[in-house]
This record gives sequence, C-alpha cells and structure tokens, in this order.
Amino acid sequence: MANIYTIVFAVVGVLVTHTCLLVWTALILPGPVERARKRLEARPRTTWLTGLCSCVLYAGLAVAFFVFRADLMVVATHVLQFLGEKLHVSRFYNDAWILSNLLLWVLGAPLFAAFTVGGAAFAQLFAIRARPLMDRDRPLVGLIGGSFCTTAAYFLPLIGWFVYLPLVGLLSLGAGLSGLRRGFGATPADARSATKHRGDAATADL
Repeated sequence: MANIYTIVFAVVGVLVTHTCLLVWTALILPGPVERARKRLEARPRTTWLTGLCSCVLYAGLAVAFFVFRADLMVVATHVLQFLGEKLHVSRFYNDAWILSNLLLWVLGAPLFAAFTVGGAAFAQLFAIRARPLMDRDRPLVGLIGGSFCTTAAYFLPLIGWFVYLPLVGLLSLGAGLSGLRRGFGATPADARSATKHRGDAATADL
C-alpha cells in the first residue's frame, strides 16, 4: 500500500509541477513560446524531424559518454585532486562521479529547455483553440487547461507512452529549438503591443 501511495503522490507531483512550469514558461517567455507555436502550426513535419534528429544526436552523445565515462572519471579525479591541493579544499564523497556526470546534464540542458518551451507552445495553442468554446473569455484558464492536458496525456498507459509521447514530445522539442534559436526576446508583435500599451498609459496619465 505504501508503494501505491508513493507512486500516486509522485505522479500527482509531476503533473502539478510540470503544469506550473508550462504556464510559467508561456507567461514569462512569450517570445520563444510564440515562435514555437507558429512553427508548430506552419511546419509540423519538419518540426518533428528536427526534434527526432536532436534526440538521436543527444542519444549518440550519451552512448559515447557512457563508453568513455571511466576515462572521464579518471580525468575528473586528477582535476579535483589538483584543485584541492592548490586551493586547500577538502574533497567529498563521489565528487569525481558527480563532476563527470554533470557534463551529460549540461549537454542536455538546451534540449530540456526546448522541450519545456515546446510544451508551453502546445498549451498556448490549446488555449487559443479552446477560447471560442468558453462561456467567457478566460485566456489564463485555457492556458492552464492546455498545460494540464498536455502533461496528463503523457501518463496514459500504452497510447500516452508509445504514441502521444514520441509524437508530441518530438514536436515540442523541435518547436522549442526553433523558438529558442533567436534567444529569449519577445516577438516584434509583442514589442509593438508593449510599446502601444505604454503609450496609452502615458496618454491616460496626461
């Protein structure tokens, strides 16, 4: 019974956390998310192939890392030993293992960021298409609903694991990479909207 409770609370925690992460990304980084959404709508096949190639490339890097991990740990051990002697800093348990494995996480950081931005783009697309079906215009409610639906579908047995996750996951990855290619800045339309809003506010103050 304890194992069941652990699995349930872990799944619920991931659902809530990932939903909040997608909402936060859509609201705080509107430029990359908007570019990723437009990429999803305009070129879905190319976007999926981009995500697939990126995933295969990272998998190849991961395999190469595991093949040469023993050598990397030796190098990390020598580097940490040298730094510890020069800086008079004591080492801690498994520090060479942590440092050598940290490289793989650093290499995967752009893919993790792209996957999040692409997931937020899917949530935003869901929100845009759900707004005509709402009684009242509530964009934030639609965004939260899209984020939750995108996240929850990953956990559906069989279909979610082997159909939805490869399809939507690779689309999210490809779209996120396209959205992040121009940085974290806002789109020109967002910039014009913000400038217009500031001008209207200044006129109202006068």
